[in-house]
Amino acid sequence: MTDTTTNTSTTNTVDANKLVLEKSANSSGLEVDLHPLVLINISDHFTRTKVQTNYQNNCRVIGVILGVQNGRNVEICNSFEMVYATVDKQLVLDTEYLRKKYEQFKKVFPLYDLLGWYSTGSQVSKDDVLLHKQISEHNESPLYLMLDTESPKSKDLPVIIYESELHIVNDEPTTIFVKTPYKIQTGEAERIGVNHIAKVTPSGSEGSGLTSHLFTMHNAISMLNIRVKALSDYLQAVKEKRLPYEHNILRKASSLCNQLPTVDTHDFKKSYLQEYNDVLLVTYLASITKTSASLNDTIDKYLVSNEKQSKRRFYQ
Repeated sequence: MTDTTTNTSTTNTVDANKLVLEKSANSSGLEVDLHPLVLINISDHFTRTKVQTNYQNNCRVIGVILGVQNGRNVEICNSFEMVYATVDKQLVLDTEYLRKKYEQFKKVFPLYDLLGWYSTGSQVSKDDVLLHKQISEHNESPLYLMLDTESPKSKDLPVIIYESELHIVNDEPTTIFVKTPYKIQTGEAERIGVNHIAKVTPSGSEGSGLTSHLFTMHNAISMLNIRVKALSDYLQAVKEKRLPYEHNILRKASSLCNQLPTVDTHDFKKSYLQEYNDVLLVTYLASITKTSASLNDTIDKYLVSNEKQSKRRFYQ
């Protein structure tokens, strides 16, 4: 992640209003490995924010990417979201939150460094340049990962990673973002997680076994809750004499209640405590028996050894 200063005239590939270069003239040889956990975190951050803002079209999320850098090899392993505010129509990061959050991550992942930041969007704007300068206070040359949440469906990931270069445009130093190639690097745990997420389908016809189980469990609990509430409302209405007595229904309700464990009665607590004490007593007796057996075995070995020594002395 290097900042490169390049003299660029108006006739070259960098235009005064252009903030992105498809390819830099000075190849830095940066190799970036991106883990799926980062993409999952960003997608989750964007989904939660979009729901909280009632699905606004201008929803945007910003966060920090963490990982390991070894020379020109960079591995982006994790990320966390950032808190920011709008001051004079400009986005300002909460540096105190960033510092505390980064310290917490360093305690758990001491090898992780702050590599840059991420954002959702379709193209780089001037606000991104200002945010990039704020992140530069914590990393001299941060990476910028952009996730395009509005891109049409395609086989390629809607993810672009930029590194920054400093160009002279119209005799002024200007930060230019240069696209950097990357490759996906996954671990065993990440492959399992990605496979699970990829199989989750809203229809439920095909998908993860865990998801189907949870959906079935949720539907069963919801149905049980509805029926219990209906029975409770009926009994309350009968008690208040708003509905006539139906002896058949009341007998079934009474039979159902009798099948439930009476966990609050004095007899149940007494019986449970007695059984609990019996189990503890059996466990205690088993421990004593085992200890006694070990002690007897030790005494027998000692007696045999002492007897052999006595015989040796007798013959001597």
